[in-house]
Amino acid sequence: MYFDGAARRNEAGAGVLFVSPRKDLLPYSFVLTQICSYNEAEYQAILLGLGIALTGEFEVKKLELEPLWRHAGELLAQIPEASLHHVPRSKNGPADALAGIAAILAQFDQRPSQVPIYERWVIPTPAEEETEEEETEEIEESLPFSASQNQTEDWREAIINFLRHGTLPVDLREQVQIRRAAPKYVFINDVLYRRSYEGLLLRCLSKEEGSQVLKETHSGICGAHQAGPKLHLQVKRLSYYWLSMLRDAIEMTRTCKQCQLHADYIHQAPKPLHPTVTSWPFEAWGMDIIGPISPKSDSDRQYILAATDYFSKWAEADAYQEVKAVTVVDFIRTQIIY
Repeated sequence: MYFDGAARRNEAGAGVLFVSPRKDLLPYSFVLTQICSYNEAEYQAILLGLGIALTGEFEVKKLELEPLWRHAGELLAQIPEASLHHVPRSKNGPADALAGIAAILAQFDQRPSQVPIYERWVIPTPAEEETEEEETEEIEESLPFSASQNQTEDWREAIINFLRHGTLPVDLREQVQIRRAAPKYVFINDVLYRRSYEGLLLRCLSKEEGSQVLKETHSGICGAHQAGPKLHLQVKRLSYYWLSMLRDAIEMTRTCKQCQLHADYIHQAPKPLHPTVTSWPFEAWGMDIIGPISPKSDSDRQYILAATDYFSKWAEADAYQEVKAVTVVDFIRTQIIY
């Protein structure tokens, strides 16, 4: 295997060439998604040296370069208008890349006709590792040995059996999924742990044990009644893990009575509101009690009972010392009906 790397100010790439025992070539070129750097001094020296020599600014001192310089001058003389200008490597990426590939492949007798190019970065960034961690947790929650399995069975048994004895379920799909999930786990002193992104070993719990941990963390002595995602992170910091911990944390916060009582009041109506229009008189009425009013009237009346017809805007009102059910009935009979 032959490999080489190339870095520019704004670009970076890597080339790999495999040579089989029969001298067959398998070339690959990878575009690196992150910028990297290396020592380009020896490459720049020869390119800049030849470029300056061809412009005629300096004398060609080496005898082996004089024929090349003379031949280049003859070719330039045949072109009516031609001049040479030195272009920085950062602005000459395509030509420089082709020159680099040609220089490498020129060492072999056989030349490949196509060079496939892929985007690749060998070592993932912390953000990509965290995203991969979240995606792995989502995949593990959908594994057949967790949610879809009998709730009385422990989700840890399948992984423990594979780590200890190498046994797998009969179903081929379950075998593939357990093999993919197993590298994230380790079995130490009869306890199953999961490797976290932070490098910690999280103790794996059953669903019943996880519910108890959530309850103590959320509403225990030191519980702060945190929201579902924050509660999930808090439990992970305590070095605990089970497959459905995020979903269970969100569900617990939704069913917590204290969280519902002290949560932000939702002013949005449960259903879309529609305007109502009164079509005829006395279709819709509105009644209200105003008071107590201070100071009271001469007859100690401190409440005003008012009624309004929404269609005609006709209003009736009267003052009372106190407002009871009998008072409202008498008001409707005497002020509205009669």
